[in-house]
Amino acid sequence: MTKSLHELHQSGTFVLVNVHDVGSAALAEAAGAEALGTTSGGHAYAIGRRDAAGAISRDESIEHAAAICAAVSIPVSVDAENGWGHTPEDVADTITALHEVGAAGASIEDWSGDADIGFYDQSLAVERIAAAVEAARNASPDFVICARADQVMHEGPDAFAGALARLQAFSAAGAGCVYAPGVSDEVGLRTLVGEAGGPVNALLSVGGSTSVPDARTWGVRRVSLGSSLYQATMAAFTAMVRDAVGPGTLQTGPEPLDYASIESLF
Repeated sequence: MTKSLHELHQSGTFVLVNVHDVGSAALAEAAGAEALGTTSGGHAYAIGRRDAAGAISRDESIEHAAAICAAVSIPVSVDAENGWGHTPEDVADTITALHEVGAAGASIEDWSGDADIGFYDQSLAVERIAAAVEAARNASPDFVICARADQVMHEGPDAFAGALARLQAFSAAGAGCVYAPGVSDEVGLRTLVGEAGGPVNALLSVGGSTSVPDARTWGVRRVSLGSSLYQATMAAFTAMVRDAVGPGTLQTGPEPLDYASIESLF
């Protein structure tokens, strides 16, 4: 039986598998994923754009999320960047729209995406999360708001204390999950788990030094993979193309998935 996204956040550790399109979503579900997340980077690269604020519009992102949600029977959390708007009202409207297309959750950043604005002041950042939480509760009691504090990712380890303070405020505002991308070491994650005030998401990567069992041991509730699955897939693709147009052995990379098995997913 498929668990709701809310249930998955209540105990244990689960992997939120980040997918970039309908095909990867269907394959991830067939491979055993319990829940999916979209990735703004993977989506952007797959359609030939940069992973930058405004590169993909709110409407395009919601349409993309809708297609993924319709293709699978497991929960989907949407990478909603900054909520595609600066005000709490913008964020609330985004959460309502995502729920309407079938999403089970969404992550909201405190980075504005605009270099002239930078990070939202903490008071505004908290108001934005509070608005997202209220919109989620009005939509469904199981809709999970994951609140992001992006300072460590943008500014490095010295920004950890400020990020932690924000996560604590987001938890107090009702966020169902908190997340500081850029923190993946034992000391940092144990500190977040112990002090952030809610279930913690850890961003790990394919080929990285921290494993899912590590994160489980340290008390992390949710592990997401960001765009690293897409990047690893493209690395394998590049290696196979280089072999095909070079020595031509056609032996580079994994064995192809069976055609009929892929067809059966759609």
